[in-house]
Amino acid sequence: MSADRGHNGLLEQFDAAYGQVTADRRDIYGAPEDTYRRIATLRSVVDECQDPQVREILGMVVTKVARLVQTPEHLDSWVDVAGYARCGVMLLNDRS
Repeated sequence: MSADRGHNGLLEQFDAAYGQVTADRRDIYGAPEDTYRRIATLRSVVDECQDPQVREILGMVVTKVARLVQTPEHLDSWVDVAGYARCGVMLLNDRS
């Protein structure tokens, strides 16, 4: 198999998966412009956090919160929030 054919096969697989994920996400999370506006608003508060690692974790939490505003019944986002919260506690625990 030539390198070009292998790369094209991967690109075709990627494009097919990308199309499915994009469609699914719009159905679940709504219009991207609304989601990103919410995230930017919430991140502006999170960016005040002086600790860069905690700030990043909080950024992930508010990304999920912004999505939950659109679809509060989406359990996966609630689980993700809990997971990021646990990561924050793990970080703080490792520091002590």
